[in-house]
Formats: sequence, structure tokens, C-alpha cells
Amino acid sequence: MNRPMGPGQRGNNREGGVHAAKALILIVVVVAIGLVVLHHSQKTTTAATRPTSSHSKGKATTTTTPPAPTTSTTLVPVASIKLQVLNGVGVGQLAGEWSAKLRRSPGYDTLAADNATATVSASEIFVMTPGYTAEADALAVTIGLTPAIVNPTVPAPACAPIPATERAKANIVLVIGPNLASRA
Repeated sequence: MNRPMGPGQRGNNREGGVHAAKALILIVVVVAIGLVVLHHSQKTTTAATRPTSSHSKGKATTTTTPPAPTTSTTLVPVASIKLQVLNGVGVGQLAGEWSAKLRRSPGYDTLAADNATATVSASEIFVMTPGYTAEADALAVTIGLTPAIVNPTVPAPACAPIPATERAKANIVLVIGPNLASRA
């Protein structure tokens, strides 16, 4: 017969032992993972600057490998970028308003505003000149959107809503969609 246990009495409680064993195993696993990560990160950090030694006929030489230089992209100044702004909404003077805005600040060399050949569901930037992808990404950020709207395919796809007469004039084409219509 099972009787309830009173204060100070111990029963055959195996659940506590099982929980303690599981906790101990979990702690060991977490510590092991931490050690592996720490060891790997120290190896990666010191590998770039660790002196190396070589011995040749009794003479020791030491060379230090500096960390790899970081690369940065130098952007073409905005005043040197020919920017074509097209109205992809189909109503209003959005291309003209955005052209004037981007000419004033930050100073793009905007071409005559025009309409896109089709309406678009969202704004898009097309790179028309090879090597202008970073500048197109910067334009996206300037207008408050992400570089994900940039189509870096050069030349722009035939399905792009860019008039044939405008394709050879600009380095970058911005097609204004509804997401920029209210911000002009």
C-alpha cells in the first residue's frame, strides 16, 4: 500500500535522478560545443597573423603574413551618373518630380523625364552601363528602398519598361512605381 510521505521522509524517487542526469548531459554537450567554437575562432583569428618559421641550413627565417586587405568599392560621383527616371505608374508627373528631386539632392545628372512603356507594380532600378551596380544599389538606398530592387542585368532585359530611345542614354534607369508615387 502506498502511503503519502511526510516531511523528512525519502522515498524511492527515480524521477529526480533522471532529470539530474539529463541536465548533466545537456551541460556537457553545451560546454563541448562552446569549446569547439572557441577553438575554431581562435584558430581563424590567429592564422592570418601567426609568424611562420622555416629552417634552411641552420638559419631560421621568420615571416609574418598580414591580414588580407579589405576591399571597398569607390563609387562614381553622383554628378557623373546619367540617371533616367521613368514614370511607371501611368498618371501624374512622377518622373519629372523625382528627376528634379534627385538632381537637387544628391546631385544626379538626370536626363529628360519620360514615361515607362508599361505600368509597374513596384519601383525598379536597371543598370544600363556595365560596372554601375554599386551605384544603382546606392541610388536604391538614397530613395528609401533596398538594393533588392536593382536589376543588374546589362543590357537591361527586353521586357524592361524602358523606351528603346532611352536605353543608350543613361547609366542607370529608375522606374517609379506605386511604392514611390507618394514620396515625390
